[in-house]
Amino acid sequence: MVFRKLKRVWSHNDMNYLPKFRETFPELNKVSSEEMCDRWISLGIDFYTEEKTEVKGWIRLTLPFALILFVLMFIGLPFAFILTGKWSYGNGDKSRILNWFRQLRLV
Repeated sequence: MVFRKLKRVWSHNDMNYLPKFRETFPELNKVSSEEMCDRWISLGIDFYTEEKTEVKGWIRLTLPFALILFVLMFIGLPFAFILTGKWSYGNGDKSRILNWFRQLRLV
């Protein structure tokens, strides 16, 4: 997860985004939300939510080319396996293609 996309949850009502929190811990049904938040604050526990970011316009225009490249890479995967012996491409975190796909939210 990219930490620059996180936003701290400040209000007590926003803490209810935790999925199935009360179902997981049924003993907390007797505790009100405000009291539970005060307990989390006293323990020094902070909650974060992911902030939605919009994809830039010029990146969105490259989506058809990215889809074509994605299909070509999928078709070429058996040939890459024959040459390298791996069922994956050598895409590290600094790969431009992988970063491009992440910006388009394809990966």
